[in-house]
Amino acid sequence: MVLRERGTGRRLGKLSLVDLAGSERCTRAATTGERLLEARNINSSLLALSKCIRPRAAGTKPNYRESRLTRLLEDSLSGAALTTMVCAVSPCA
Repeated sequence: MVLRERGTGRRLGKLSLVDLAGSERCTRAATTGERLLEARNINSSLLALSKCIRPRAAGTKPNYRESRLTRLLEDSLSGAALTTMVCAVSPCA
């Protein structure tokens, strides 16, 4: 994110790297233990992120309080930021 401070001409930048790898369906993950808990947390974070992106695209104010991920990315997802999201998606079914 690159912003200019008012009146100073300075630019501020922020780089957020978020790894959401392993967001498979819970039925494909191990049915118990750490892998199931990890998959559940990743999927809930993705759901909360989509709940923030959709209202922003519609022009309404989203709720960033649903997950830690959206709280951390709030300033990047706000209207004052330039944000680029890069996704690596597997073509496998």
